[in-house]
Amino acid sequence: MLREFPNRAARLFIYKAHMEQTAIAQFAAVTPEVLYFGTPVAVLSTLNPDGTTNLAAMSSFWALGDRFVVGLGSVGQTSANLLRTGECVLNFPSPAEWRFVERLAPTTGRADLTDYHHASDIRFAHDKFAASGFTPLESQLVTPLRAAECPIQVEARMPARHQGHDAPALSFFGLQKLRVHAQTTLVDRQNRIDVDAWSPLFYVFRHYFGKGGRLGRSFRAKY
Repeated sequence: MLREFPNRAARLFIYKAHMEQTAIAQFAAVTPEVLYFGTPVAVLSTLNPDGTTNLAAMSSFWALGDRFVVGLGSVGQTSANLLRTGECVLNFPSPAEWRFVERLAPTTGRADLTDYHHASDIRFAHDKFAASGFTPLESQLVTPLRAAECPIQVEARMPARHQGHDAPALSFFGLQKLRVHAQTTLVDRQNRIDVDAWSPLFYVFRHYFGKGGRLGRSFRAKY
């Protein structure tokens, strides 16, 4: 077909038009329920008003230098605890702990359940360690306890918090690393985390993934 157009510019135009149509046919407009394209899971430890530790599973965060930006629902106990105390622990589970994480998913440390909690089938659980199966481990620089089974734990403080202006149900917290704990099996000779030994738990469109593929899906998953 292109030989019928001796002009090079014309041939190039026809070729690009053909490639564009081919590319268009390869895509479809979709409406994913969430935009979790594959982020590591963290279990956030915060301090309740009665001195106990609340645990909450989350995956909306990113790190830059010694800072983390964490996105949380404004109505949860974790947000209230962070605002009150300004400190926490980010516990990073491996794929082996995905069921522990999933046991946290339908729970909240907030006793006065909101309409959101009722609509989402989220129940109150005061002892999150008992609810999840994680073992409490004393922290060194902050008060909330660590989750012992998580291979990496980061004690942190909160220097900043930002309310979502067009989404008041969301809050964005700036956290600063204070101390990083890692299981000795993950530490190399240079006292760094061995990336070949470390395997994080990922949350992809509300399904859990690790080395070897899919592990299971969250109770929130609709498909």
